[in-house]
Amino acid sequence: MYAQKKSIENVHIVRERDRERFRELLAVFSLGVPIGLFLLLFTWQNLEVIRLGREATRLQRTQKDLADRNKNLRLEVERLTALDRVDKGARKLGLIPTDPARVVSVSLPSPAEKR
Repeated sequence: MYAQKKSIENVHIVRERDRERFRELLAVFSLGVPIGLFLLLFTWQNLEVIRLGREATRLQRTQKDLADRNKNLRLEVERLTALDRVDKGARKLGLIPTDPARVVSVSLPSPAEKR
């Protein structure tokens, strides 16, 4: 009446490898890996182009800022070394122009005259 379940011992059963399925898997990997590497390289290249573009823009901005600063500094040097300004500053300090008759000119002998 009661059905008894008989245990089946299939520990020693080994499944045979499906060679066709292994070939298909190998084909998929042999196509997928190069495509994946290509996409990875393509993405890296595009990101590098974007990064270098931003870097170039930043460097151009820095170059422009430095050129403007250089121009301003040159103008400042020209303003500070203008003869009129120097003359006014000297007169404020109490300096006056020298009389040309009082200027004594001394020349050093050249090495050929020493012999």
